[in-house]
Amino acid sequence: MVGSEPAPGGQESRLFDTVQSRLLPPRRRSDLVDRRRLVTAFGGRAQPVVLVSAPAGYGKTIALTQWLDADSRPASWLLLRADDDDRVVLLTYLALALQKVAPVDDEVLELLRLAVPPVEERVLPALGDALAAAPPFLLVLEDGERMTQPASWKVVEFLADSLPEGAQLALASRTDPPLPLARWRAAGSLAEFRTAQLAFDDVEARELLARHDAAADDRTVDCLLDATGGWPTALYLKALAARDAAPGEVRDRLCNDEREVEQYFVSEVLDQQSPDLQEFLLRSSVLERLEPGPLQVVTGRDDAPDVLLGLERTNLFVASGDEPHPTFRYQRLFADLLLSELARRHPDEDRRLHALVAEWFRDHDDPEQAIQHYLAAGQVRAAADIVAATWPRLWRRGQQETARRWLAWFSDEQIREYPPLTLTAGWVFSAGIDVALGERWALAACSVRAGDDPSPDGAVSLRSSQLLLRATLALDGITQMRADAERAVRLELARGTSWYAEAHMILGVARWLSGARRRAVRPLERAASEGMIFNQSAELAALGTLGLVAMDDGDWARAAEHVARARFRLNELGFGTMRRSLPILYADARLAAHDGRQVGELTAEIGLVMEQMVPHPWLTLVGCVVLGEACVECGDHAAARRWSALADEVLEGYPDAGILRGRIERLSQALERAAHGQSLTPAERRVLDLLPTHLSEARIAAELCVSQNTVKTHLRGVYRKLGAGNRAEAVERAHELGLLRHQEH
Repeated sequence: MVGSEPAPGGQESRLFDTVQSRLLPPRRRSDLVDRRRLVTAFGGRAQPVVLVSAPAGYGKTIALTQWLDADSRPASWLLLRADDDDRVVLLTYLALALQKVAPVDDEVLELLRLAVPPVEERVLPALGDALAAAPPFLLVLEDGERMTQPASWKVVEFLADSLPEGAQLALASRTDPPLPLARWRAAGSLAEFRTAQLAFDDVEARELLARHDAAADDRTVDCLLDATGGWPTALYLKALAARDAAPGEVRDRLCNDEREVEQYFVSEVLDQQSPDLQEFLLRSSVLERLEPGPLQVVTGRDDAPDVLLGLERTNLFVASGDEPHPTFRYQRLFADLLLSELARRHPDEDRRLHALVAEWFRDHDDPEQAIQHYLAAGQVRAAADIVAATWPRLWRRGQQETARRWLAWFSDEQIREYPPLTLTAGWVFSAGIDVALGERWALAACSVRAGDDPSPDGAVSLRSSQLLLRATLALDGITQMRADAERAVRLELARGTSWYAEAHMILGVARWLSGARRRAVRPLERAASEGMIFNQSAELAALGTLGLVAMDDGDWARAAEHVARARFRLNELGFGTMRRSLPILYADARLAAHDGRQVGELTAEIGLVMEQMVPHPWLTLVGCVVLGEACVECGDHAAARRWSALADEVLEGYPDAGILRGRIERLSQALERAAHGQSLTPAERRVLDLLPTHLSEARIAAELCVSQNTVKTHLRGVYRKLGAGNRAEAVERAHELGLLRHQEH
């Protein structure tokens, strides 16, 4: 493994199944208040981004649904969930949603199913092209507050900035999203609707009361609006409370603002239901999605789906997706109130219910839901077991952000207390972009006590997983890297597994860096062969490293074969840029320089990749050495000096660098000679240009129309400045420094 990226293997099904009902707006209901005032306001704004931001219970979803009904443009809807906080998952849903309104090719979905989806390289450009060719449309994203990861919001920002003329993106959220709202405001690209606009006015309040048989006079309506601030849910609860009131009590029930909404809910909504139905509501409130299986588990009722349909028909705060396959959930505020009442009436019952449903989700291969419910039940170890066992599958499907998000649900103490979870944090965070987080958990994982128990991540044992992580990070230097890799290979004996290829990959790298170049080839070839089926990114890293080893042997033809095969496989797999592609990029740059091609663009690309990852000393040093050498050969001494300076900086805190230390010193010496070479006079450069030829000193003098003594004087200056003792050495050094035209090489 190159870098600490766990090894993508063969194709597997994703850890999420797309839920089509999330792509449908909530079912239209005829009993809802007509928000024509808001719909008119929505339709009157031409800005491409429409933000609808308000707390729960302000009717954001209802207003947007009615806007979709009234708008003549093609429209699409996406209900966001917490598991969308992984850009691969989010992009999959967005691609499906956009297919309804834009010419998004199915190839985008195929790319997102690759082991390492090429998001920046191909997915986002393809979506951008599709948006550019789309007619005006309306896309609604609901429940934006559920996403927190910057990478997910970057996708939404890209989408908003790529909208075609006449298209709009509407985002409903309880909180303001981490988007460039200030920039959009300044550019006139943002329309905002907040609490003040979403609150009911007197016309809407009267309509609501009338629909629930609680008609009131103007004075009472004014009083009601003062008491609730126009909060739609509070108005609805008060309307329910007044529906069966005696004529003389209506005003008191509507206008009494001393009781909180929760008290209204309990006394006037929940307590009005039968005892059985109350228990059904309370117990089912632990579920985010009201699906038949989990619903039956927490309620203990086989008829739970029928009860749910009855609730939906009576408008009891149940939201559903539209046909043909509706799904149900409680309105968010209603669910919060139910959970609060469950805790009051049945202390600790919520934990028991969470544990029951967690087992159901675990047995039905829904790890995200299982983890969340186990944590809510206080069963941290059970949740940790699922994370530790599932993260390699996430990595194989490109869902790295999901793995990091799952780990963020645990406290540092919880992660440290359980070695499998500590190792998971080491693997996952050290492959991220947060340097402090990556380094902290890398150290913790490498030092935790790991025994011979089977490792949940698929390695033979916890010890083996730790040894491979230690070898991959090589924080203690190359000698220890090789020792850890040798021990790991002796443990991972079963061929046909991802970890077998992984162990041989890192062993080959360690042997090469420790100076055992010939002994590195066999494990690298084995990793490439086994990895082709079971661990494709280890295959790529092995091929790239084999190319670098061949270059060290001076076998440039063989190196070119390895690089060509690696490039072919990289393109064939469709992988995006990742840490494991660095050996291929290193080898490609070095080969390009040897062939006389410029490498500036390629080295700049590599630099960006390296900057976006938690640095691993040995991998950074390899890049500095190889790219520095390539730049020297191309004559780009300024770039070579930058790589050399970075190498010196890394080397200060990394004394055991194996063969890399000598190569860094030789790179520095080459740059020193280059500095001397650049001080050659024009006359000395003319003599130097003729040294690779068969011409004698006398013939050179004749060629340049100078005396032979003058040539001898210039030669002494050339030898001194290049640090050469004779003509052959001067030619060799001049080639190394790029002082001679390549065709003369």
